[in-house]
Amino acid sequence: MGIIIKDLSYLHPNKDMLFENISFSIEKGQKIGLVGNNGVGKSTLMKIINCELFPSGGNIIRNGSIYYIPQHFGQYNDLNIASALKIEQKLKALEAITNGNASNENFTILDDDWTIEDRALIALAEWGLDYLTLSDDFSRLSGGEKTKVFLAGISIHEPDIILMDEPTNHLDRVWRKRLYDKIVSSKNSILVISHDRTLLNLMPEIYELDKDEMVYYAGNYDFFKAEKEKAIQSLQLKLEEKHKQLRIARKTAIETAERKQKHETRGKKANIKKGVGKMAMNTFQDKAEKSGTKLKDIHAGKMTKISEDISKIRQVIPDIKAMKIDFNNSALHPGKILVKGVKINFAYSNKFLWKEPLDFLVKSGDRIVLRGSNGSGKTTLLKIITNQLQPCTGT
Repeated sequence: MGIIIKDLSYLHPNKDMLFENISFSIEKGQKIGLVGNNGVGKSTLMKIINCELFPSGGNIIRNGSIYYIPQHFGQYNDLNIASALKIEQKLKALEAITNGNASNENFTILDDDWTIEDRALIALAEWGLDYLTLSDDFSRLSGGEKTKVFLAGISIHEPDIILMDEPTNHLDRVWRKRLYDKIVSSKNSILVISHDRTLLNLMPEIYELDKDEMVYYAGNYDFFKAEKEKAIQSLQLKLEEKHKQLRIARKTAIETAERKQKHETRGKKANIKKGVGKMAMNTFQDKAEKSGTKLKDIHAGKMTKISEDISKIRQVIPDIKAMKIDFNNSALHPGKILVKGVKINFAYSNKFLWKEPLDFLVKSGDRIVLRGSNGSGKTTLLKIITNQLQPCTGT
């Protein structure tokens, strides 16, 4: 069971070539972290593997069932949990058969999966979602709950190959640890895109996606970073050497031209003293000019080649610039009240989110960390503060 990808390319609808002619494979039981610069096409590649997008060229051989956990869940907001997990038709067929509608169509849809409902509820409970039902609206869930629903889908579908795109983004510390443990103990083939270094360090192998190649590293993320640093240092040394060669080549070209000019001047004076005729002098001058042009072309060719080498090396060396944000550049005086909440609460499906209404104060200069378990209402509170939602109680 695994995946073989050969000469895969993808041309974005805006005509940008994301990647071209990349080849790699995922063998049975392999656990691989997929890394690369932002915008290089990691998520696109995962969608292609999952048949959600079609490549512009190349071939994919898929041996085994694939289960995909996306980074974003907006496309499922009009569905209930069962439909998002792609088990709704089986549940309906099971219910119909239980109620006496033993049609061939229902048996075909169910496909002998008589425990589908029980397995689904057990899987949800395993991820702390025992308070949900399969008919609940997916849009009502928090980001962490949506992620955990899809993680529960692994146990429901029992796939051969698991694709995960940033699976820890919305998980709190407890559930990240649960995911780490699941990955370590799993026998599945797993491909993970993540910026979570702890997660990537659990992956024994790393693939780095670039525009025109997929580079393999036989180690975890720390191993990958160390190897990349070695490669960058080597390129820096090559770049310095090429700059040195270019300086020498330019100096040599100038010195050669100056020597030739002096030699020609001395030769011309000597010929005049010897009484060499004008026609012969012109012949000597033509030969000298042709020789000089040829010499200039040789030196120019060397410098052009070195300059091209420098340009190629610079394209390979990543442009790493630290992001700088000035949090202190505010015209507000410290301590000014920016947001005040009194007896704030919010309800989903007529059920209050917080047992006790919230009172809070945010002042200029405050540095606040908002923590809480998945589904506790962190995002809802931020939306209330930023006026994207209106509280059901309080002001």
